[in-house]
Amino acid sequence: MIAKRFPTELSQEEREEILNFLEDRFGIERTLFENYLFLKGTTNYWMFPKTEHLPNLKKLIPEVVGLLFLRKVSKYLKPTSAFLQRFGKYATKNVVTLNEAQLLALKEKMPLKIDLPISPGYVILRDESWILGCGLYLPGKLYAFFEEKLMKNLTPSPFIEKE
Repeated sequence: MIAKRFPTELSQEEREEILNFLEDRFGIERTLFENYLFLKGTTNYWMFPKTEHLPNLKKLIPEVVGLLFLRKVSKYLKPTSAFLQRFGKYATKNVVTLNEAQLLALKEKMPLKIDLPISPGYVILRDESWILGCGLYLPGKLYAFFEEKLMKNLTPSPFIEKE
């Protein structure tokens, strides 16, 4: 789908809100994003490398601009899997490591019954080796809907040798 216009650069206040969210929710330090611009559409936010060419780029009608990294879902910000797979390794909180049985349950698109010592909200999901994407933790339940191609590669685990 082609965008109607180049996304708008966030104001300094909006940028601070995003940086505060990433730091408060996931412990991701704001310094990681010093070389990126944050752009917004109606409900989506993109990261774009800082460049002196931005005024010329804004004249284009792009199909995609940078890395889609957040979506506004209701009144909440939801990180994209692509963003988490790139920057989630820097997170120091609200990261949930799942075992293979838990991944199988999520593969069936069922909520996982689990009590975690974290606050409700979006969490980073990983297995022993990889960051998988985003989940929603509500007290006693974890929800996640991974892309089918990701789940095909996870179960059975490609890292477990078959006898």
